[in-house]
Amino acid sequence: MRFIGLSLLGTLLLLFSSLSFGALTIPTGLNDNDQLTILQTIGFATSFRPIDPPYPLGLYSGVEIGISIEEIPTGDLGYLGTGASVEKSLVYPKFSIGKGLFESLDLFFSFAPYTQGISLGVYSGALRWAFYQATFVPATFSLLISGSSTNLDNIFFAQTEEADIITGVNADPFSFYIGAGTLYGQGQYDQTITIESAATNQVARAFHTLLGATLTVNQIFAAVELDNYATTTFSFKLGWRL
Repeated sequence: MRFIGLSLLGTLLLLFSSLSFGALTIPTGLNDNDQLTILQTIGFATSFRPIDPPYPLGLYSGVEIGISIEEIPTGDLGYLGTGASVEKSLVYPKFSIGKGLFESLDLFFSFAPYTQGISLGVYSGALRWAFYQATFVPATFSLLISGSSTNLDNIFFAQTEEADIITGVNADPFSFYIGAGTLYGQGQYDQTITIESAATNQVARAFHTLLGATLTVNQIFAAVELDNYATTTFSFKLGWRL
């Protein structure tokens, strides 16, 4: 089973690496409101997404590796500033690894390495604490603390910090989860895209909600997730829990 899981994820890694993902063009001449929209659309939507079974990994053998496809709706960005031809959505692959630290505490790291193909790099980390596991129903309540850093074409940079409460129910082989929290983000804009022709900074906050479902067969799982910030995003992940 371990060999099958590694072979499957290795094949997917090669497949995703060979896929062609379109680059996103950011309009120029952005005013303050436009810059905030960029932060709320790209900066917030590239924050950490769990896309994961909602129960703890466990301490000793608790390791998880996964590959996800994440989507950001970007069509409205073409109307900002001086305007530009922008695809309706930006889709990019992301790789993740998780490790159980204690019985109910997990650490996660995910990344989309910067490439010229999509001109996007994202690095995220998260700590999940399952602070309550119900005995009368298979439900888990968790606190998720996460942070993320984003680089888009070396002209827009964003950093986010987030805290969410997530409730999950396990009905083997399925699990379902829902969560809500708050997100803080800051963005830096290169002088080539601002109306002031000077580097600028913006900050914003948002209420975040998420809804997800997973299917687990042996140690391999598939997960889908919807996240809502200023926009609604979709994610799919295939992972393996050792």
